Amino acid sequence: MGEVAAQAQVSKRTIDYYTNLGLLSAQRSEANYRLYPEDTLERLSFIESLKRQKLTLEEIKEQMAGWQTGSVKRETIEVVQHVQEIQGDMRRLEERVQELKICLKTMDEKQARLVARQLSVQGGSLLQTLMLLLGDAPF
Repeated sequence: MGEVAAQAQVSKRTIDYYTNLGLLSAQRSEANYRLYPEDTLERLSFIESLKRQKLTLEEIKEQMAGWQTGSVKRETIEVVQHVQEIQGDMRRLEERVQELKICLKTMDEKQARLVARQLSVQGGSLLQTLMLLLGDAPF
């Protein structure tokens, strides 16, 4: 369990908790050590991704059950991870925008308008891309 915890960068207690919930499975060796299947690290990564998406334990169990039956595919895991990366990028952009607001206040009006115009063009492109993505989403 210690090796799995170290590789997944989670605590042994977390692995024990997930095992008790049925999110992970382990067999016991003759020496009573827990032996985890090869896909355990991938499962842990998926669970952690779902947690970052603020899913409840019940929702995580449903997703994991879907993974076991094959109704949730590896591609789904990759999409969830990409969404998380985009969310992180968006948070960082929001922080940078706040920094820019402060800088804009120190500029003269002409310079500030020029910068704002550049940002509005780029922001419009970003919004259009997000709308295309959401327009293709099956919800």
